[in-house]
Amino acid sequence: MICHNSIGFDVQIKDLLTKSAFNMNEKEIDIWMKYKYDPNLMFCFWQDDKITSCLQVSKKNMMFLDQQIRVSVIGMAATLPDYRQRKQFSSLLDAVVSQATYNDLFTIAYTNMPKLFEVKSFQHISNTKEYWIGAPLCKSGNPFHIVRKKDNLYPLYFQFMQYFDGSILLNEDEFNNLIQYHEKLGKFIVTMVNDEKQPKGFAIYSTKEGQAHVETLIYFDSQAIQDLLTYLSYKHDVTSILISENERFDKLFPLHFPRTDKKLMVRLNNYKLFDKFSSTNVRNAKAAYELLEKPTWNHFQ
Repeated sequence: MICHNSIGFDVQIKDLLTKSAFNMNEKEIDIWMKYKYDPNLMFCFWQDDKITSCLQVSKKNMMFLDQQIRVSVIGMAATLPDYRQRKQFSSLLDAVVSQATYNDLFTIAYTNMPKLFEVKSFQHISNTKEYWIGAPLCKSGNPFHIVRKKDNLYPLYFQFMQYFDGSILLNEDEFNNLIQYHEKLGKFIVTMVNDEKQPKGFAIYSTKEGQAHVETLIYFDSQAIQDLLTYLSYKHDVTSILISENERFDKLFPLHFPRTDKKLMVRLNNYKLFDKFSSTNVRNAKAAYELLEKPTWNHFQ
């Protein structure tokens, strides 16, 4: 049986994640439950009088053709080990898609398992790329241009997102909640500034075994990137940076070849409603995204 919410079953959801989310420790699960868990949009599969699978969905605003639309975003998914290979995730995804058809123009997923979504009419729109840069190549910036996180980063994020379309645009409360989530996970947040101490962007990164992993990078010129890399190179042998498909890091590092990270998968839920919204005649997500003149940027969620 599928239930479209988990209201009153927080303890079961946490227990399910503890037993099945092997990439998260107990502290990380607690933090996720506090900042990302929404029982109103947690789809659950019930079997043997317990929740055996769950799929978290969130509702977000997306900028599309420079207008705001509402979309469903696929988030956390988990299945108890003894109940895997029973197509429970597939059934939950069917329920999500069925509900979204009446409410949201798109359903999107940011995933490294695209085949699970392709069978549900999701289409591959773009990739996230990951660059790995050694410390010796990170000495052309000014490390003193990196300062502790400014109190209000949202204006920088909002300004940065004006360069993109077909992308999630968080409101200020959603943005600050996500910043707090990363801080509670122990990640570092720094601001890049110029000589006049005016902010030029910010970065969120984690560290492990002599490496820095930049998961979110907001910037307004290439010097801000160089300053950040120089700052990180003093304590880390290698820095990895996640960027969207259209960001041109090849101009900074022409001899480096990024690896493909996760894929943005998008499903057009109701083409008739989309045609009314856009005054076009498209039948799938790929055709819809071909209407855009700006690139997409969707990996800060």
